[in-house]
Amino acid sequence: MKFFLGLLLGCVSCTLSLGQEAAGRDSLVLQLNQELSDLKNLKISGYLQAQFQLAEQKGIAYPGGNFASGVDKRFSMRRARFSVNYETRSMRWVLVTENTERGISLHDVFGVYKIPDANMQLTAGLFPRPFGFEQSHSTRNHEGPERARFSTTLLPAEADLGFMLSHTALGPLRLDAGVFNGTATAADFDSYKDFVLRASVKEHFGKHSLSGGLSYYAGAVAQGTNYSYELKNVLDVPEFILRDTLDHRKGSALSRRYFGADVQYSFTTSVGKTTLRAEYVGGQQPGLAGSSDSPKSSTLPGSDAYLRDFNAFCGYFLQRFGTSPWMLVLKFDWYDPNTAIRGADIGQPGTRTGSSDVKYTSLGLGVNCYLKNVYFMAYYDFITNEEAPFLSGFAKDIRDNVFTIRTQFQF
Repeated sequence: MKFFLGLLLGCVSCTLSLGQEAAGRDSLVLQLNQELSDLKNLKISGYLQAQFQLAEQKGIAYPGGNFASGVDKRFSMRRARFSVNYETRSMRWVLVTENTERGISLHDVFGVYKIPDANMQLTAGLFPRPFGFEQSHSTRNHEGPERARFSTTLLPAEADLGFMLSHTALGPLRLDAGVFNGTATAADFDSYKDFVLRASVKEHFGKHSLSGGLSYYAGAVAQGTNYSYELKNVLDVPEFILRDTLDHRKGSALSRRYFGADVQYSFTTSVGKTTLRAEYVGGQQPGLAGSSDSPKSSTLPGSDAYLRDFNAFCGYFLQRFGTSPWMLVLKFDWYDPNTAIRGADIGQPGTRTGSSDVKYTSLGLGVNCYLKNVYFMAYYDFITNEEAPFLSGFAKDIRDNVFTIRTQFQF
């Protein structure tokens, strides 16, 4: 009897043990499935652009970074970005760092809250402003070495701190509206905030694709001193005149307004895929005597302010050849920081005008070769400045053309 009782107890004990092991295995499987699901939501990517550049002469200014005073040939890491992206149905989190010989810095960090049922989403943090196509077209996919001059001048660092609402429920129409500091990646130095609005559409028609948009930027920059100037005609010669110092003093708002329109059209033929792009931007830009750049510092400007009306344009012709890896790139752009004055008058005594009022035009010609995870670029930038006989160094076109050879690695 004792033998049978012992055997029964042993069987029960074994059964309980096996049940506990099975429950443990089920729990472990559930945990592994959850971790695998989380990993599927995580995407890590990156790219680096190693390049060699040859300039016409030493020490020239260049949108992709000025050449040092004794340098006309240089190797550099133009960009090297590492991105972590975690995304679920209702949320997205992004971190992008820049890692070059100039150091490691934060490029983007933002979150997106999605409301799928309402076709809306909220983006908050440090991310690209929704203005135009040129500024928002990722440098990972950009066909030339640099964006157009107006983009790097008016919208530096690609990103800004703020938040944005996006709505996509109106057929092909997308609306993006955001509020930003207006100081790019730097901390803000005033209480003024900038509003950016973009309405864009995108449609496909068989082998044709058409997209475009209208953009508006309304902001302000604090006046750094008690003096600000605007351009007026005096005896038929444009010159900067001091604004009323009772109404316009240190800390006053300087208007920063841009209007933009862009269009992109692609079609495929027996030759390959052809893409045409055009973008025009105009408006008013508050700057300094020696610069028309937008703020990208965390400190109030310590120099007098100068208000300028500007316009700018960029256009692309891109041609892929069949299924080959080759692309032909033609790019034309201009940036006129002061449309109220021509080169013949810039630099005249008493006008307070200078190099920051000179118009620049660029014509770029390049060939790209796209391979898996790697692409190669050879690009020549013909840069022409407005000739200003009264302005030292600008009596004729500056020799500042640049040839770029670049290799991009990506994953």
